[in-house]
Amino acid sequence: MKRRNFIKYSGLGLASLGVAACSKVDIFNQQKTDVNFGTLEKSNLILGYVPNGDAAPLIVAQEKGFFERYGLSVTLKRLETWEEVKEELLGWTMDAGQLPYAFPILAQLGEDEAPLISLMTLNLNSSAITITQKAWDAGIRPSVDYFNFTDFEENIRRYWRNRETPVNLAVDSAFSTDTYLTRYWLSAIGLMPKTEVELVEFPASQMIYKLQAGMIDGYSASSPWNQQTVLEKAGFVSYVSRDIWQGHPNKILATMDGWAKKHPNTTRALMAAVIEACQYCDRLENQTEVAAILAQPDYLNLDTSLIESTLMGNYSYSYETSENYQRFIPDYTIFHHREADYLGENDCANYPWRSHAVWMLTQMIRWHDLDIYDYPKEADKLLDKIYPITIYEEVAEALNIPLPSNNMKKETNTAFIDGRSFDPSNPVAYLNQFPIRANGPQIFGFV
Repeated sequence: MKRRNFIKYSGLGLASLGVAACSKVDIFNQQKTDVNFGTLEKSNLILGYVPNGDAAPLIVAQEKGFFERYGLSVTLKRLETWEEVKEELLGWTMDAGQLPYAFPILAQLGEDEAPLISLMTLNLNSSAITITQKAWDAGIRPSVDYFNFTDFEENIRRYWRNRETPVNLAVDSAFSTDTYLTRYWLSAIGLMPKTEVELVEFPASQMIYKLQAGMIDGYSASSPWNQQTVLEKAGFVSYVSRDIWQGHPNKILATMDGWAKKHPNTTRALMAAVIEACQYCDRLENQTEVAAILAQPDYLNLDTSLIESTLMGNYSYSYETSENYQRFIPDYTIFHHREADYLGENDCANYPWRSHAVWMLTQMIRWHDLDIYDYPKEADKLLDKIYPITIYEEVAEALNIPLPSNNMKKETNTAFIDGRSFDPSNPVAYLNQFPIRANGPQIFGFV
C-alpha cells in the first residue's frame, strides 16, 4: 500500500458518499446571504485548537473566508493539549476554542467552578482505538474480522489478561470523549479501566511514537492520527468510535458564559461562520481541498492522503492488503449532516442535544470524575447553563437550518456496542445498569 494509493476503493466510496453528502438536509446552497446579527461588539478574535481532523471547521472557516464574511478577523492559536485551551479560555486570554465535549461539565461542576459553556457541537464520531502490531502477531484482529462483538471481546480480554505486564492505552486527556468511549469499550469487554488497563495521557500527535517505542499498547484518538499509525505499520485499528456509540458528539466550540453575554452579536456571527464551515467540510466536492488545507505545516503537517481518507470515509483498519480491512465508512466523520440510519432528517451534528449532555454526565459520575456520587436532581438546570440551546437555535433559524422538535432523544440498543439502550429521561436507571464502575457495585440515586 503506497502513500499515493492510501485511499482505497474510491470509485464505490465516492459514488456512495455523493448521495450521503447531498441529502435532503443539505442546506449549504440554501443559506441566506443577508444574515446580519447586528453590530459586532468585538471583531478581532483569538480561537484555540489542538491539531486533529476535528479542528477542520475552525481552520476551513479561516482559510475560506467564512469568518471574514461575518465581519470577524480571526487568529487561530495552535496548542498541544486540551488543558492549555481550557486554561486560556478560563483566563480570558482567548475568546473561544475547540474542546472535548465534557470539558464544560468538568469546569462548572469540578474544582474550577468556572462558567465555561459549549456553543455548538463541531462534529460527530471521528475517532478510533488503535493497538500495537504485537497484538496482531498474537492473533488479535480488527473488529471487522469478527462475527460479532462477543467474538472479539473474548479474544482481546484473554490476550490482555494473560500478559505479564500491565496494559497501557493512551488518550489525549482524562476527560476527552475518546477517554469515555474507551472506558465504555473496555468495560463492555469486561475489563476494569484504571486497574486492569491503565489510561495514560499524551498529545495525539505523539501517540504513534509512543507506540513505536513500546511505551503504550494502543491509543484512542481522533482522526487522522490512527491512519498514520496504520500507514507506518506500527499498529492497526481495533474499533472506530462510531461502532462504540453511533453518532456520539466529539468536539465542541467553547467559550466563557460571561464572554458570550458580553458579546452576543459576535457570538452568533462566530457560530454562523463555523456552521457554514461545517457544511463546507461535509460536501464531497470540497473534501480534497479541505484535506490539503489541513495538511499544511501550520495546521496538522501531515500527508494529505491520511486526512482525505477519513474525510471521504475510505478507511484502512490495517496495512494488510486484504480487502476486508479497507472499508467505506461515509459517516466516519460528520461535521454537519450525512445520511445514516441513526440520524433523523433534521439531526444535524452541530445541534447541542440535551441528551448528549445527560449521557456524558452519567459517565462522569460512573467513573467518579466529579465529586458527585449520585445524579443531581437539578441536572436539567445545570446542563441548560452548560450547554445552552437557545443561542444555537437563534443562529440556525437565521441560516434556515431545521431544528429537531425535541432536544432529548433516546438511543436504541443498536446505538451502543454493548446493546444497551439509553433513555435520557431516566439517567439513574441507566447508571445502575453498569456492573463495572469506579466505586464498585453501589446503587446510584439522585442527590
